[in-house]
Amino acid sequence: MKSLRYLSAGLAILASASFAGSASAEDKVCFYDHPEYEGAEWCYSTGDNSWIGSERNDRISSIKLYGDAYVTIYEHGNFGGAKTVVMGNTYRMDDLDDGISSFKVATRNSGNFACFFEHPGFRGTPMCAEAGGYSSDLNYYTLGRNKDSSLMTVGKVDVYAYEYPGYRTDKRWSILTRSHSNLDGYNGWMGDNTDSFRVEEREPSAAEIALDVNEAITAKAPLTQSTVIASHNAFNSTSYFGGQLIPGPNHRRSMIKQLQLGARFFELDVRKGNRQTKVCHSTDCGRKDTTLRRMLGEVDSWLKGADENDVVFFFLQDDMDGNSDGYRQLKNDVAWMGDMVYTAEACQKVPLDLTLEKVRKSGKRVFFYKSGGSTGCDIATNVMVGSGWERNIGVASINVNDDHVVLDRFTRSQECVNNFCKDAISADDARTGIENGVNAFGLDMIEESDLDSTSGRINKQLWAIGPENTYNGYAQGRSLEFWEYGDRFMQLSYGGETRAYACRLADGSWARTEASGVSWQGSGACTAEFPGSTFDAPLNAAEAKALRNALDSGAVVHVNFGVKDGEWQAGLWGQLSAR
Repeated sequence: MKSLRYLSAGLAILASASFAGSASAEDKVCFYDHPEYEGAEWCYSTGDNSWIGSERNDRISSIKLYGDAYVTIYEHGNFGGAKTVVMGNTYRMDDLDDGISSFKVATRNSGNFACFFEHPGFRGTPMCAEAGGYSSDLNYYTLGRNKDSSLMTVGKVDVYAYEYPGYRTDKRWSILTRSHSNLDGYNGWMGDNTDSFRVEEREPSAAEIALDVNEAITAKAPLTQSTVIASHNAFNSTSYFGGQLIPGPNHRRSMIKQLQLGARFFELDVRKGNRQTKVCHSTDCGRKDTTLRRMLGEVDSWLKGADENDVVFFFLQDDMDGNSDGYRQLKNDVAWMGDMVYTAEACQKVPLDLTLEKVRKSGKRVFFYKSGGSTGCDIATNVMVGSGWERNIGVASINVNDDHVVLDRFTRSQECVNNFCKDAISADDARTGIENGVNAFGLDMIEESDLDSTSGRINKQLWAIGPENTYNGYAQGRSLEFWEYGDRFMQLSYGGETRAYACRLADGSWARTEASGVSWQGSGACTAEFPGSTFDAPLNAAEAKALRNALDSGAVVHVNFGVKDGEWQAGLWGQLSAR
């Protein structure tokens, strides 16, 4: 049998090997005896287990991975019979469902991997490989030839899929970068047609760099002053549910695909389920619903390869109707995400000083807040309260040309695009809205063109820089210049250019110095000309608009935002002013 291999420190290491020395306490696998992570839970840290035990034998139906762990599962004891490698969370197995007798838990070398699944919507038992991994013939694994129906990519990878064993390029083959919830017909041949594949690490794309820079610069702002790409009814997608009629789907792409296209804010409708919180939409509830854990498991898989700047937050539309059991389910399902969840004190609304940077520095990656006021907050203590912090103005009602800057409110608007309504936001209106203080537009029907096209709804919200201006985006010495003209507010530069400086005054307004120099001289120049000011950078599109209005025609100035040790940092050359 051909072994799946990984390249580490110049050595080929068998995927089934156990790397206990590199594992931390959080690196573990949890098995569940029902789909969607329900029922009895059995968790194991790194190591080889030649027999799962009589009580647990042939009972596993779903799998969650924590930390950097992955698991190789086997049909029989002593690592015999059919096998496969699982790196992404698996909410419903098919092959080897109730059929696992032994397994090996090890740790990945990176956050870059990919998984083929048996069925659309990332359903069924996957076959996964880390960057540098491959399978010359899928018949060596449980998935087998011609059984791939969806692909999950995590981190920065290219997946080379081949129609025949042995990576034959004289037959049909494709390179895939983003996740695909349904491969049927993709590139004219894919969908139950792959016989071999390999996974290669790649450089960040231009779009990924632009997203990262925009996230890094807004991360220091309080959330009420940040600019965020949002998805409305993110779960309500034909990626998961087919045949929706009333009121119809809000999306065609999966949540992991929406993340790869830039969404970092998800709106989900939650209700009490049988044993777990369920997500469903309007009159489709009971016909087209699933568990919150299924959706969170997909987001958790994406976070395993996410950039350092990435934080995902969830607005939960509270449809519990005050049911205490429903709130207990919600608390347990949020806690299931592990120690990556940022929480505040029970019944606390989202803190006004909460920033994405603060979430990251606390070691967390996600947080939740809900509608419905304080109802249930004494039970679901890991979910913050949105009442009094958020204001929501639907797309049908909002005037994007109005001034929406409210420093103590997160202003959100959302589309309504289905069989009942056509309240859509154009790309230009979304851009105008964020320049006038709207924090997030919840988009429906997010597509690749929303990011990849310069006229796309997400592309237009990349206010700082866009994909067209990302060459050598993480090079040491890189900085941003602010331009008085152009579609984007800033351009990549090097801090050694001679420019004037953007200074933020004590009252929050902006000014430009007469003096000019290199980036690291900015703090002194601003203090000398405008005592009490700071050499600063706009942290959102509304601040950028205000700075542009303060500049003379054609002006280009340094802002306090640059690269250090491969990461973009606002305030690199002196502390920014308080927001």
